[in-house]
Amino acid sequence: MIAGETIFITIIFFSSLFLTIQGCITLCWMLYAWEDPTYAKTHKSPTSYEPPTHSFTALIPARHEERVIRDTIKAVHMIQYPEEKKEILILCRTDDQKTIQKANKTIQKLNSPHIRLVTFDDFPINKPHSLNKGLTLATHDIVAVFDAEDEPHPDIYHIVNTVMLRECVDAVQCGVQLMNYRSKWFSNLNVVEYYLWFKSGLHFFNRIGAIVPLGGNTIFIRKDILQRINGWDEQCLTEDADIGVRLILNGAKIKVIYDEQHATKEETPHNLSAFIKQRTRWNQGFLQIFLKRDWTKLPHIRQKVVLLYILLSPVIHAALLIYTPFAVFIAITQKMPVVISLFSFLPLFLFGLQLLISIYALYEFTKHYKLSFSWWMPIHTVLTFYPYQFLLGYASFRALYRIISGRANWEKTFHHNAHRSSRHQKTISCHLKRSSIYSYAK
Repeated sequence: MIAGETIFITIIFFSSLFLTIQGCITLCWMLYAWEDPTYAKTHKSPTSYEPPTHSFTALIPARHEERVIRDTIKAVHMIQYPEEKKEILILCRTDDQKTIQKANKTIQKLNSPHIRLVTFDDFPINKPHSLNKGLTLATHDIVAVFDAEDEPHPDIYHIVNTVMLRECVDAVQCGVQLMNYRSKWFSNLNVVEYYLWFKSGLHFFNRIGAIVPLGGNTIFIRKDILQRINGWDEQCLTEDADIGVRLILNGAKIKVIYDEQHATKEETPHNLSAFIKQRTRWNQGFLQIFLKRDWTKLPHIRQKVVLLYILLSPVIHAALLIYTPFAVFIAITQKMPVVISLFSFLPLFLFGLQLLISIYALYEFTKHYKLSFSWWMPIHTVLTFYPYQFLLGYASFRALYRIISGRANWEKTFHHNAHRSSRHQKTISCHLKRSSIYSYAK
């Protein structure tokens, strides 16, 4: 009996210790932009632009995106940059006739020789395969990736061109922000995740570990480097994070730029099923990268440790999901030393701090984007915070199951233009008017 109690207490102690460390790291990256504002300021968009030097090929992979593709093509076409230095490739499989028809109509209406529809019918059916098709046809020196629902800022090419020229970098990750924070019960926390990750998290991991897990869009990479590493891994479900690792292994210099006003706008998944499938795909992709073991080739220990933390985050989420009710049950029903009992509650205390930070981040998000923040929103966030973590944990378990069962098909997220509104379109027009005259650096 005594031996059994000792084993039980040991399990509780080390579980609490592990999740306490994880909770502290999470708090650090969530707060990093506020803790080190000087560093964050150096990674904002430039206030003056260099003359247009680089040229850009925008790749827009689209499958069953007939609801959004027209607006996205128009938005990317409206990016303010010399026309001869812009190219747009819309990438579709031949069996997706609805998206192809919408894209063709939009291309004809815009009547630009720099926009092309690329169709293909080979396999696999996924985003990295589409990107590789576009890479073989790209004619400009910087390859940009946008998702089919993206609303990029009209100045984005000028920003990237300036950063690449001034800092001699090979790839740039710019900010991405979900916008429709009131669409579903989970939308507010999904929006906050993006806000904290791009504003704070990416900078934190880049600063402490020289690691940048690239996002799936608003990334800009030199074409010659992409060709050198043979493009994207068509078997990986998070081709973006994977290519970030391979770029670093090939000596590429990556820069993260974040500025709220220049973030690319997107929408949250339109229902629970879509959200779970999207998050499952990301989690499974992280586990695929872990199993590929490319990370073992990174030159520095700190890079390996930081990347391992990111790649194994699905397992950590699953552990936290299990631990939370378990810790409460044990504390109520079992007799333990007072110190161990108190220590077992520490992960829950950190969990509560994460909730408070999320509420504050939601307020900051609405303030920056001039959206309403009602008295009900903090209450709603409190009520949905653990259910949202449950969704993340469930998606983690689902990813593990798919890895074990050998399933690696691409579960697509459909889009409905929820982030686009009449008010938002007026904002775009204002941006275009302000962008008509550029302040070039001398």
